[in-house]
Amino acid sequence: MIFERLIFRKHLEEGEKILYSVHKHWVVIFKPVIEIAFFGFLIPWGLYMAGFNKPVFFWMAVAWSVMAYFRFLYVFVDWYSNTWLITDMAIITIEWRGIFSNMATRVGYEDIEGVAYEIKGFWPTVLRYGDVILKVMSGNNLFLKSVRAPKRVELAIGRYQELFLHDKEMMDAKGLKALLSQIVVDNMRH
Repeated sequence: MIFERLIFRKHLEEGEKILYSVHKHWVVIFKPVIEIAFFGFLIPWGLYMAGFNKPVFFWMAVAWSVMAYFRFLYVFVDWYSNTWLITDMAIITIEWRGIFSNMATRVGYEDIEGVAYEIKGFWPTVLRYGDVILKVMSGNNLFLKSVRAPKRVELAIGRYQELFLHDKEMMDAKGLKALLSQIVVDNMRH
């Protein structure tokens, strides 16, 4: 959570705490990582070891591997940064669109109508990933596809929404009680 607080702190309000973060399943980046490993490391270093061991081929393999490493970092950051942050105040959806571009949407717990999830297919059932849908009162439903453990995400959002609304009701009740007490005190003085 400390790592996430550092990365996503620009999206948080003062004093807001991340209670749960929702990321896509690792299977989403499995294919790109395998391609990067094959084309970025295995082929250039395999050719170098197979007899192309001149200094020029060594430096070509190094340069190619460095580019592959940066591509891997880009894929990993893209995967990790497309997330939903469930905080003690709201749900923040973050979509990373590139190194200098991201979009965040804040949805208050009082604006959430419900949460649903769908697991569709053999591999999603076996590997326990699916899509989560956040139903918002405005009618603009929010989707996060290929989420790890979607049922757990649905239950967490429901639990934190219930806690937030209960705390809000208690604060409202205390405020109303204080207001009524003040009115009674003022009327007794007159």
